[in-house]
Amino acid sequence: MALSRSNLPAILRAYLFLGGFILVAITVIVSVEWTRRVKSDARNVSELFAEFCAVTTFSAIETPELRDVFDRVIKPANFPMILTDREGRPFVWRGIENVSDTLDVSTLAAVDPEDPPPGPIAELIRTVERFDRDNVPIPIRRPGESSIFGYVHYGEPSMVKQLRWIPIVQVLALFFFLGLGTIGYRSIKTSEQRSIWIGLAKETAHQLGTPISSLLGWVELLGERGESARTGDAKIQIDEPFFREVVDEMENDGERLQKVAMRFGQVGSLPRLEPQDLAPIVSEAVRYYRRRIPNLRKDVEIRERYDLVPPVNVNKELIEWVVENVLKNAIDATTQKHGTIEVELARRPETECVEVRVTDQGKGMTPREVRRVFSPGFTTKQRGWGLGLTLAKRIVEDYHGGKIWVERSQPGKGSTFVISFPV
Repeated sequence: MALSRSNLPAILRAYLFLGGFILVAITVIVSVEWTRRVKSDARNVSELFAEFCAVTTFSAIETPELRDVFDRVIKPANFPMILTDREGRPFVWRGIENVSDTLDVSTLAAVDPEDPPPGPIAELIRTVERFDRDNVPIPIRRPGESSIFGYVHYGEPSMVKQLRWIPIVQVLALFFFLGLGTIGYRSIKTSEQRSIWIGLAKETAHQLGTPISSLLGWVELLGERGESARTGDAKIQIDEPFFREVVDEMENDGERLQKVAMRFGQVGSLPRLEPQDLAPIVSEAVRYYRRRIPNLRKDVEIRERYDLVPPVNVNKELIEWVVENVLKNAIDATTQKHGTIEVELARRPETECVEVRVTDQGKGMTPREVRRVFSPGFTTKQRGWGLGLTLAKRIVEDYHGGKIWVERSQPGKGSTFVISFPV
């Protein structure tokens, strides 16, 4: 899929979903591996305890000093454990909820595992049964003997239980942030679209306003000439040079209106591209603004330099509009008494692209303004809608596969905009 502004949201959503899926998958894999290691460590520690019990003999548990040793060895363990004799009577345990770690040994020895009295001993025996369903008990044998005289029963470490919640928590957190990001993205997108529509409406009014005002002016001037020449039923006489000037200017305004309508009609759909020489297109945009500079109350000189370049696939009306927007931006940026704007057309040898470069000596922009200059609604002018350069970027990059950027800009020293087209 070609990367463009039109399909960028879909690509971002796809990468976001893929990234979230990979994150969750890695989390689950890591959690499973950690769980396996913790359970393996628990079994290894239990086996060590079983060997320890075998060496000291199970009957020695009655010795208080040895019981203290058991307590000190078992105490650091972070998982529940119960040591029983061969018949299933519990004698030593650790980490069992609601059961004290110390009970009378003589009482324990007299317990019938098949029918324990209600209370902590019965709870210990039920816990042993629950442990054995999850983990195979480890037998305790004396060194050099095969007979079994006890077992080590153990449960899951608390860390295993916590690890099981990690993927669930991360999935919930991921979906929360995805939802939050989607809401934020839609809010920004809605605000951006609102700015675009408002700006587009104003830009349409602005584009249509100039030729319409000019046509109304000529009509009014013709009316005044007619009133001054009207004498009874006599025919109105108009000088031929004046008449020819009026007709030519009204034709120009009519063509301008038609061009504006054609431009806006192609913004919402893929335009037709044809191989064309860019020099006449750029020259026509320069000529249009050169005629308008006196009306803008600006003393600006536009210098042109055109190299011999190969034809490129473009839509004439839209590219002329792009150049006009960049030129208008350069003219508006010129604040000094006299300014110069340089328009160049050349082929860059490194990239084999045809470039239009517009350089002004205006007020320039800060780095922050440069980063936002193509954003909808952004403008550095006191009067403006911040849509001209946004439309220019859409036309160049989405419709023509080219690129437009600010090559250089410095406050007080002007800016250089570059429009590049692949050959």
